[in-house]
Amino acid sequence: MRRDAKVWAAVAAGWSAASAVAGLTWAIGGPGFPFGGGDRATRMGAVLTGLQPGPAGAGIVALGLAGIVVALVLPHRPRLRVVGWLTAAVLLLVVPDGRLLLAVGELLVGHGERVEAAAVGQAWCSVGGVLWAGAARATGRRNSRPGDPAWARRVTLAAAACPLAYAAPRTLWAAGLTFGIDPATTAMVSTPTGRTRELVFAAAAVSGGLLTLGLIQPWGTQLPAWLPLLRGRRVPRWLATVPATAVAVVLTGAGVTMWRALTAAALTESAGDIAFDRANWAAWAGNLIWLPWGVTLGLATWAYHRRRATLAPAGPPRHNRSEPGLGQRRSM
Repeated sequence: MRRDAKVWAAVAAGWSAASAVAGLTWAIGGPGFPFGGGDRATRMGAVLTGLQPGPAGAGIVALGLAGIVVALVLPHRPRLRVVGWLTAAVLLLVVPDGRLLLAVGELLVGHGERVEAAAVGQAWCSVGGVLWAGAARATGRRNSRPGDPAWARRVTLAAAACPLAYAAPRTLWAAGLTFGIDPATTAMVSTPTGRTRELVFAAAAVSGGLLTLGLIQPWGTQLPAWLPLLRGRRVPRWLATVPATAVAVVLTGAGVTMWRALTAAALTESAGDIAFDRANWAAWAGNLIWLPWGVTLGLATWAYHRRRATLAPAGPPRHNRSEPGLGQRRSM
């Protein structure tokens, strides 16, 4: 049994226990229940909506207790990792909706007070999804060869390019060019606040794309020499993988919601719905990039983590050698 399997299982069990406590709080009438009804939840693509706090809270308690048992048994029963993967899929792809990514946007522009309780609950479920996926993977066998997957560079470049498609229309709107949006949206983005907001979103996307390149560049593992004070220092693995994983999870969840809603609109011939108005196509078409962006970023992050894990433990930086980048081989 691998030690990391026990660690992942223990953390997943802790998350399940905390979720059971939260469910008990909601069952007895506590605040912050994230799965309530409302037209807004439906418009944002929520699947779990219209639930009552009492019964739903009791169900969450039961699921949390079951999760504790499964997590603790998982390292000893590898076949149960299927349960772990299914749990991760539900928590990452079914529970989140557009409000989670919207909350990230509100935080970027300094409006944390606008973050909804539902978004906080979805963030908590996303954390649980990552933990359950980690526990399931740690329990399984490692049959893959160490090193860089053959597709790592191509996928990372795709992940770095995706945010450009999202940033392009928002850059135009911030510059005052009405591109692909109706009069109502034009009025909203043409205010000083609206332009600032779109500029922040575009800048964040482009910055994320540039940082993504660090997953395959030498400066993603060792800081360049021109940086004062930090020159030559190795980049901690978690400093790259934790933020990238968080962004990938949020984008993938929002992307699944977006494509699910678009598919439903196409099948019901309601493409003229307010969410997919043809006169306002640029306001939502750019959001379709969320899913491929999140998936490629997640894969690129996993490849980076895999490569760093196969390298020798970090020691004091040496001036005559640097950590090999993607595609480089160490001499034996």
